[in-house]
Amino acid sequence: MDVKTLFFLLLFGKSFSLFSQEKLETVKELLNENKFHLAQDILKENFIDSEVGRLYLGDINSHLKQWDNAIGYYEELVELKPNCALYNFKLGGALGMKAMSISKFQAAFLISDIKKYLEKAVALDPNHVESHRALSQLYLELPSMLGGSLEKSLAHGKKLEGLSMLDYRIAMAFIYAYKDSSEIAGNLIKKAIQESQQKPSLIIRNYLYFELAQEAVRFQVASSEVDALMAKFVKGFNYLDLKTPAEAYLKLAQLSEKRGNKAAAKKYITKSLEYDAKAEIALELQEDIQDM
Repeated sequence: MDVKTLFFLLLFGKSFSLFSQEKLETVKELLNENKFHLAQDILKENFIDSEVGRLYLGDINSHLKQWDNAIGYYEELVELKPNCALYNFKLGGALGMKAMSISKFQAAFLISDIKKYLEKAVALDPNHVESHRALSQLYLELPSMLGGSLEKSLAHGKKLEGLSMLDYRIAMAFIYAYKDSSEIAGNLIKKAIQESQQKPSLIIRNYLYFELAQEAVRFQVASSEVDALMAKFVKGFNYLDLKTPAEAYLKLAQLSEKRGNKAAAKKYITKSLEYDAKAEIALELQEDIQDM
């Protein structure tokens, strides 16, 4: 290779790298501004064949609940790096979310793959928190003929105790609720909320705020903390969250309606519709609130 060719490759190789980096920074900025479709367009135009591009596209499609698209990107990542715990988790998780959106008959055909990828994720990384959470929930909800097992659910739930105290308490709350011990489940959620307030670093992902608020409503505990938890979720909302601010405000509007607080219910349903003006549930609730 002559000096002229080497200079050309160094010059334009560096330029391309800088160009790509600038494009990725633009993608990150768009995602921070919740402009998911614009970020997706840039990724498809510039990074469709790259690992980072596929990961972003898979995550964006997961957030948009476009499960088939997300599964396609994650399958490519698992094929590229079959021993990556994160990619196996994301593929198993997307398959699981798809299963929840289709009929039980259709979902049954996905169960073996869901278990395969999630179990592989924890085999590759025994400390992978979200995989243990997903498996604990999966084994708890599956009928025994499809591999459901309280023992397996409990094993994955207990594994979380040394990894993420909040995930551990939520997982165990689900298990106790399954065993008809709602009081114990409620106390676990209440304790988790107290711990999250005393030690904010326990919140290892933003979605935990939504989960804690949701379960507090479910078990009728820490009712005075629900609004603040949802507010923190909305403030930290990002494309990796499974729920949206619209859904958070809808939950608060529903809770306010049950409390008979029309002013709060009206405020929250208005905020929910600001994020998703076409949501049928929110529009129906808005009518009910007006009739209060």
